[in-house]
Amino acid sequence: MKRSFLLLEVLIALILVSLFAVPLILGPIRSFRQEMQGFEALEAERLADWTFAEIKEQLHRNQIPWSQIPSFKQTKGPFPLKPEKVLIPGRADKLVERQFSLYGKGEKKNLDGDILRMIYVKIEFSPSLGKKKKNYTYRAIVKATA
Repeated sequence: MKRSFLLLEVLIALILVSLFAVPLILGPIRSFRQEMQGFEALEAERLADWTFAEIKEQLHRNQIPWSQIPSFKQTKGPFPLKPEKVLIPGRADKLVERQFSLYGKGEKKNLDGDILRMIYVKIEFSPSLGKKKKNYTYRAIVKATA
């Protein structure tokens, strides 16, 4: 008779331990997932900055012709870029397609008579990095070259 109560007591103890252990385990798992999403968002910001630097270099070297630079309130693009790998420790490598669009914000002539255009560079990634799809927008001033 005493042994049957002992077995019942052990089962109740195991159930109680498992009930209290689940919240203790779920907290760190949620925290880990949020941290990984934060790392992915930081990596997306870094990749967007890197992509904008590439685009500025293309503009500086006149690899994007003046005819592709939008005038006031015009949009040109999307222009594809070479895909990049996103490397986050603890996650599988992710190949990200990149593209950008140009939007003309304004146009002026400087004192030398050169045409200057303010453009917005909108960068998009596919698949999106982070929880939701985000567009990264940067500004640049482009000068017409002869």
